[in-house]
Amino acid sequence: MSSHHIVRENQEPALLVASLSALDREYLGQLLEWSPTIFADDYTIDFLQADGIKVDFIVSNRVLSNLDLQEQTQVIPLLHDFITDGLNYLNQKQYKAVNILCDTIPAAITDFCNDINIVLFMSGRRYVLVQEQYEKWKRAGDLIFVHENQLKSLVGIRKEAEDTFVVEQDGFIYLAFNTPDFVLIGEDI
Repeated sequence: MSSHHIVRENQEPALLVASLSALDREYLGQLLEWSPTIFADDYTIDFLQADGIKVDFIVSNRVLSNLDLQEQTQVIPLLHDFITDGLNYLNQKQYKAVNILCDTIPAAITDFCNDINIVLFMSGRRYVLVQEQYEKWKRAGDLIFVHENQLKSLVGIRKEAEDTFVVEQDGFIYLAFNTPDFVLIGEDI
């Protein structure tokens, strides 16, 4: 008996590729396993296509004749910046989640958090944006990165360095925040 996965449109996280160095190739391969809708910009399009990765959308203002696009690749006009325009498109199409490969935290990222689940990958770390509290099972010794001035309480971790905490023992960690805003929580991958 074989098993087949049925993926409904817009159910799997989309992938916005703003940086090619945010993640190693093996982990990128894991993100690509479910055939996400992939967005590229003027810089990343060439590298993704050279690796044989099908790009669904390019956010660009380049003249189409200058691009050697794959069949079915659509162009979204660049109005603000790559990530903002990509997130605007995903919101319009009612996507529920997106993974973003980037080098820095996008300025307007929290503007989209109420509408779409966002996971950032930067410099070998995975970041999630959460409100009020965070709970996750972690292994002893794992590192958690969070701005300590946003913490109201914590269980299962201790401060290692500024904005860096270490998990004390295998089990659930709990963080509560002193702000109603979204808080960025990072972990090494």
